[in-house]
This record gives sequence, C-alpha cells and structure tokens, in this order.
Amino acid sequence: MDFITYANNWAKAEVTQGKVMIGIGFLIFAALVMILKSDNQLLKGSSIPLGLLITILIGYGGYIIYSRPAHVEKSVQLYNESNQEGIKAEITKHTNDNKAGKTLIIYVYPGLMLLSIIGLVLSQTPYYKGVALGIIVLSVATYIMDSGFVKRSDDFLIFLEQL
Repeated sequence: MDFITYANNWAKAEVTQGKVMIGIGFLIFAALVMILKSDNQLLKGSSIPLGLLITILIGYGGYIIYSRPAHVEKSVQLYNESNQEGIKAEITKHTNDNKAGKTLIIYVYPGLMLLSIIGLVLSQTPYYKGVALGIIVLSVATYIMDSGFVKRSDDFLIFLEQL
C-alpha cells in the first residue's frame, strides 16, 4: 500500500469515529433531557459530567470530521512535492499526537476513574454519588475514544517507518 492510499484510509477511519462520536453524543443528549425531567437525585448528579461528555463527543467529533480530510489533503500535497518531507511531517505529527494521547490514556483517565470510585464510596448523598458515577462514565468514554485515535496513529507510524 502506498502513502496516499494509507493516508486516505486513515482519514476515513478517523472521520467514521467522529461521526459515531456525534451520534452517541446526540443519544446521550436525549438521555440527559430525560434525566433532567426526572426526580432521581442520583441521575441528576450525573448531569454535569454527562453534559461535558456531550460537549466533548459532539465538539471533538465535529472537529475530527472537518480537520482530518484537510490534513490528509495537505499531507498528500507535501508528499507529492517531496516524499521524504511528507513522511517526516507525518511522523512528527503522529509522534506528537501519540505523546499527548498516551499521557491521557496512561495517567489522566485512570486517575480520574480511581478518584471517582473513591468519591463514589465516600459520598453520603445520592447527588454526589451521581456526580462520581458521571465522572466514571466520562473517563471511560474518553479513554475508549482516545484509544481509537492513538491506535490508528500508532499503526500509521509503523506504516511510515516501513516506507
């Protein structure tokens, strides 16, 4: 497989994940509307983290949908001008993206999950238990989301090193 085909396939996979993120964001939004109408304090406590999750899913999903194809277009153009410069630019981009993504996956999201589990155990009221549960859901969702991006980026780096 050549660089251009691989880059286009990578962008298609990223855009697909972005579309799935937006779809899930709208489903969670519908659930949030029902949660806000309910009298359940546990569910109401989860509304702030779920609102943040909706913002992340729809906002970042939309960003991915529009930015990845434009990035690939520029990368292909640079690659057509100079193969080595195009490959070097992609390696730099994916290395930097992976550094940030892996830091989040290894330290930040598990740390938030652990703190939320401790908060869940120590909380006295249903509202704060709901906040802790909401943060757990937020952390797990962002962990899964970023794992997909980092995995594809790792695969792209492996491909680039073989060229």
